[in-house]
Amino acid sequence: MELDDETRLTTSRLRIDERILHFLAGSPYLDARLHGLLRRAQAPRTLPASYGRAADRVAAGWNESRPEAPLRVELVGGDLTTRTDIAATAARRTGLALYVMASDDVPTDAAERDRLARLWQREAVLLPAALLLEVGEMDREQTAATDAFIAAAAVPLVVSSPDPRPTGRPRGERVTVPGLDDAEQLALWADAFADVPRIQERHLRSLVAQFQLPPHVIRSAAAAVRRDLPDADTGANTGAETGADTDALDPAELVWRAGLIEARIGLDELGRRIEPEAAWDDLVLAEHQSRILREVVAHVRQRATVHQEWGFAATLRRGLGVTALFAGGSGTGKTLAAEVMAKELGLDLFIIDLSQVVSKYIGETEKNLRKVFDAAERGGALLLFDEADALFGKRSEVKDSHDRYANLEVSYLLMRMEAYRGLAILTTNMKKALDPAFMRRIRFVVDFPFPGESERAEIWRRVLPARAPMKDIDPQRLAQLTVAGGSIRNIALSGAFLAAEEGDRLQMRHMLAAARTEYQKLDRSLTPSEVHGWV
Repeated sequence: MELDDETRLTTSRLRIDERILHFLAGSPYLDARLHGLLRRAQAPRTLPASYGRAADRVAAGWNESRPEAPLRVELVGGDLTTRTDIAATAARRTGLALYVMASDDVPTDAAERDRLARLWQREAVLLPAALLLEVGEMDREQTAATDAFIAAAAVPLVVSSPDPRPTGRPRGERVTVPGLDDAEQLALWADAFADVPRIQERHLRSLVAQFQLPPHVIRSAAAAVRRDLPDADTGANTGAETGADTDALDPAELVWRAGLIEARIGLDELGRRIEPEAAWDDLVLAEHQSRILREVVAHVRQRATVHQEWGFAATLRRGLGVTALFAGGSGTGKTLAAEVMAKELGLDLFIIDLSQVVSKYIGETEKNLRKVFDAAERGGALLLFDEADALFGKRSEVKDSHDRYANLEVSYLLMRMEAYRGLAILTTNMKKALDPAFMRRIRFVVDFPFPGESERAEIWRRVLPARAPMKDIDPQRLAQLTVAGGSIRNIALSGAFLAAEEGDRLQMRHMLAAARTEYQKLDRSLTPSEVHGWV
């Protein structure tokens, strides 16, 4: 109630707040002053059983609140949509609506923040409703404002975040979003494709083995497949064309592609994604190395059969991740080999530069690595940790706290690699410097030696396209250059550009000029024996 004239208490008219008037008239709605700050969240039709149990714990946290943290629950893990679905389900089960607000929208001004808190508390009683406050990365001022807003909450509240908040205030009940087991994942995929008879269970099992996606992402992937999948009876496409000849695609390929696209979300900002094009024929390696690489591929491709159907996951429990170390100098084919394997497995290749992940601040390296693995877990992408020397080079005798934390960073990386559902590869040119204890925790080690003259000649043959106009190009003489495959590709490409600029065919003299440039970059000088008989 408000007075028209506060100086004349006995004669002034009383004016009721419009929001209260509508409530008394039986027409509740969200106060207009909260529009743009809050959005309504609808509970999903169904939830996996493990998510349902998490929702029950959230509801119990409101009903069994403690004096130091009344009606407050902290929900961590998973992604924002999953946390919102769990909280909305908890709210529905307790007869509440759920609204969502971002912590960035909490006013830093104390008076404004107090007005917002009181306004929302009134709404929570009138609607009735609970609030989910999504907490992200914030500066110090915004963190303090958010903590104050949470502490003042006297109505049902869910504090949602990827990780537990570093705060000294009472947290309330903490509920962690659980991981979904294979049976729950299979049930989600089966439900999403229940009306698509062409998608069979064997297709879905391959998805479960590769992808770890939350329910809303699975629904999105299924919608994409329905749009592109030809009608089973008429052969007509059921939706908009995507540029691919979808009538020619196998349903399993469409489903796999949809899962792959959805799984990319969250990884693109953490590494460099390569859509693999290279095949086994592009790789020049000795039979021993090639055999190991194919064995690695078999371990990834058949892990569902071995781990689940044959029961090895139950007996071994830990260390089921497929890990590999590629050791060799720059340009010897480590990244190309990873690309070939990703192509064979139908996966994206994500290159993570460890020199950018490692931080001088204690604890930050593990945090960065956790972000990479958490995002990669959704799609089982092939992770290539380049420049592993940036981390392994820090392994040393423990002399102070920094040495101890450096060693913990390596241990954390290897622990996550062992638990990773996909394939994780480290590259290094310091294999001899690695601790034997680390080597025991890596399943495969592949050496990439500097190529001999016969291997270099073969690389030259594969690098030079048959369509390119060439005159007197001799791969055997080009192999006299003592450079690795990466430099061979650079020289071949640079020589081609020089020839194209002259409007001439590619000749040995163009290769000689390109080789001089490449050697200068490598701080080396061409020797007479390397270019003997070229021109």
